[in-house]
Amino acid sequence: MMKKLLVVVMWCAILCLSASAQVKFQQLQSPIQSWSNYALSKNGKVMAAVIGGEIYRWTAAGGWVDLGLGDTMNESIGISADGNTIVSGHVGPDGNTNPGMWQQATGWVDLGHPAEGCLMGGNWGDAWGVNSDGSIVVGLSWYCPGAEGFEWTKQGGMVGLGYPAGASSRATTISADGSTIVGFYEDPVQGFRRPVRWIAGTTDLFLGDVSGEAIAVSSDGSQIVGQAPDSTGNGRAFYYTNAGGFVPLGVLSHNKIDQSVAVGVSDQGIVIGASINPIYWTSQPFIWSQKTGLRQLQALLLRHGAVIPTGVTLTNVLAISADGRTLAGLWVDASYNQGPWIVTLSGKASLLK
Repeated sequence: MMKKLLVVVMWCAILCLSASAQVKFQQLQSPIQSWSNYALSKNGKVMAAVIGGEIYRWTAAGGWVDLGLGDTMNESIGISADGNTIVSGHVGPDGNTNPGMWQQATGWVDLGHPAEGCLMGGNWGDAWGVNSDGSIVVGLSWYCPGAEGFEWTKQGGMVGLGYPAGASSRATTISADGSTIVGFYEDPVQGFRRPVRWIAGTTDLFLGDVSGEAIAVSSDGSQIVGQAPDSTGNGRAFYYTNAGGFVPLGVLSHNKIDQSVAVGVSDQGIVIGASINPIYWTSQPFIWSQKTGLRQLQALLLRHGAVIPTGVTLTNVLAISADGRTLAGLWVDASYNQGPWIVTLSGKASLLK
């Protein structure tokens, strides 16, 4: 009997170690203690970051590589699916911030600005997103007094995507296949943001005249996430497909005044974001799928074997790879130290069970 018990205990230990190894949590040390935002390549092996306005490229093998000064007033950051192209705002030769593109072979290339563009506080605009191979870049350029979303290609240069009269628009990201650009398109009368997508240059307010914005899109353009009001009238994270329409994701609490926002979606329909209490300005990172519904991310990771040190709290999740196997965000510990974290799934590990 004792021998059988020992065998069972041994196999349990092996299986537990195996599960833990398949959901790996890494607590990274930030090169700068400041605000930050992150973007991941398709397989999650390369991460782009803007930290306090400085641009970085991170890999497990090479760590943080400083790519130079970006826009100190903006969190724009994007990375191509292959990890070879990073886009953001970048301080150009003229001393002003320009939409910029970094590649290993060329370094930084300033993407210029439209003919009607203007400087707004030393800023021509910022690049926000890039397609799979770095051939198409999207972002925002100033026309004064407003902003306009743009699309850039090497052949055509920067082309404005249009804006409401007297108001602004922004192209926040583009699908990897280049088919769909998403962002916001302000209401021309009241000025609030509205979710928008551009397909073949056509402006589509796909949720109608409602407040909010589209923030992320899947590789083929079929899935869009962001924030828009649900039946409570509060800003809530949403998931959208042409077939299923608008799906509000709710909040982690039962508090009707709480808000939420979705900031990323994998090609398998895994959505990440934050559930927010607007009174205390506290937030909890979440993960959602149609199969599991809304789940508190840290609790879900722990349940699937991730080893998160005692006293460390995940305060946000900011990026998910297109293959859904890597997530990145921010942590804080009991001494108020903070920095980025990365979770990688290996083997057959899944957070959707």
